[in-house]
Amino acid sequence: MNHATHTLQFQFLTATIVCTLLACSSQGKSEDDDPPASGGAGSSAAGAGASGTGGPRGGAGGNGGITSVSGASGGTNPLGGGMGGTATPGSGSGGGGAAGAAGGAGTDAPVDLAPLARNPKYESLAPALGEPLPAGTPGTWTYLDIAGAVSRDGSPAGFYYKVSKTGNKNLLVYLPGGGVCADNFFCNMNPPNKDASLTAENVGTGVFNIFGPDQEAQDPNGERWQSGIFKDDPSNPVKDWNMVFIPYVTGDVFFGSKPNGTIPNVEGSFQFVGKGNMMKFLERIVPTFKDAKQVLLAGSSAGGIGALLNYTYFADAFIDQKNGARVFVVNDAGPFFDDQHLEVCMQKWYRDIYALNESLPKDCAGCFNADGGGMTKGVLQYLEDKYPDLVLGGVVDSSQDEIMKFFFSEGLDECSYIDNPIVGLLLYPEDRYPAALEHILNNLVAKERINAYIWEGDLHQNLFQTATDDRYYQMNGLDKTVAQWLATLLSGKSERVGVVK
Repeated sequence: MNHATHTLQFQFLTATIVCTLLACSSQGKSEDDDPPASGGAGSSAAGAGASGTGGPRGGAGGNGGITSVSGASGGTNPLGGGMGGTATPGSGSGGGGAAGAAGGAGTDAPVDLAPLARNPKYESLAPALGEPLPAGTPGTWTYLDIAGAVSRDGSPAGFYYKVSKTGNKNLLVYLPGGGVCADNFFCNMNPPNKDASLTAENVGTGVFNIFGPDQEAQDPNGERWQSGIFKDDPSNPVKDWNMVFIPYVTGDVFFGSKPNGTIPNVEGSFQFVGKGNMMKFLERIVPTFKDAKQVLLAGSSAGGIGALLNYTYFADAFIDQKNGARVFVVNDAGPFFDDQHLEVCMQKWYRDIYALNESLPKDCAGCFNADGGGMTKGVLQYLEDKYPDLVLGGVVDSSQDEIMKFFFSEGLDECSYIDNPIVGLLLYPEDRYPAALEHILNNLVAKERINAYIWEGDLHQNLFQTATDDRYYQMNGLDKTVAQWLATLLSGKSERVGVVK
């Protein structure tokens, strides 16, 4: 895993050049959240203001009418009501009436979604369940090593969990990113255990990671993880859900099945056992949160790929509880492309390095092409057939995600740039990444099954505070925030937002 000194010097020099050429500090447009729509003012002599209905939290209640006693309540919304209307004097040709009292705040309405159902031709892939997790302090993160789970360096592995302090039954499971341990260049950057991390949002912010991952623990108690989807913010639709944070410690997009794996030109062996770990984690997570009506499996970067690949195992486990759970997946900045935009040789490289064929569902007919390609098409069409008729989840990304292009550039010219992605990135065609996003969203799956939020830019990861912004709460040049888009997804509605639809 150690680079030769001359290789490091070359990579550092060329990375600095690349950073200059690619304007590594560029970022998408930042805007404030748009407010929820408000109710209209009352117009009749005794009319109260109309209830607001827009926005992810319900609109503000309308102001009182000419002689209104009170403004109407904020609009009811499944994800929370808005503030009540303000007291304003009435006015009109008949003279001013008394000010209306402020309307009451909107109230939460229960979410009543159709539960996820499995096509009967498929059997459940859920593991046998174990004991629930020890009771945690509500609102506080607790870490637990899980028996038999290991990091790629052989150290114990586990996860953090936090029980809702409001009694909410729903569950967020989050998988962070950190690159991959797949070749001599990228393996050195990848965290070998939970005591290191990799969260770069572009090549510039990650240039020094050629010397190794950041010495920042993957711990949701850290400042970075008090943002975005984890933040207790009124506009965050999962703000008070139960949460599980699974550190990325296996370097195999949470899906390898190759103990003691090896990498060409890299010393040592590695525990690429992400899939086995996830099944062990499921054995404890599901019985603890089996009453959840909504389950969101979300991940960023490598964690986004891992969320998609592990979705069927999570979905089956919660379906088997027969409590009416609806299970969604969100892939943030971790798309995996079809053959015309990600070379078959690159897909085969990942399959072989991590033994992905051992991890993929055996009943996924399209997942095992002889040439090693077709992985994304096979997985998406499998999920679409196995869980019919409902929105399954969504994709969040920038249209020119520089970090993902950095990884995928190794496949150019029949994998000529494995171990040399800096040159590969310089050669990556400008129109390829948005075309690849458009292809998977519109050619591999029905539009009403997968939602999308694609903003024009090149920065990486959108569910938490990055080096520049907390894009989760920003417009990103679009007409809504990522948080608002997620609220629509969790209401079971189909939606495509952004420059790639």
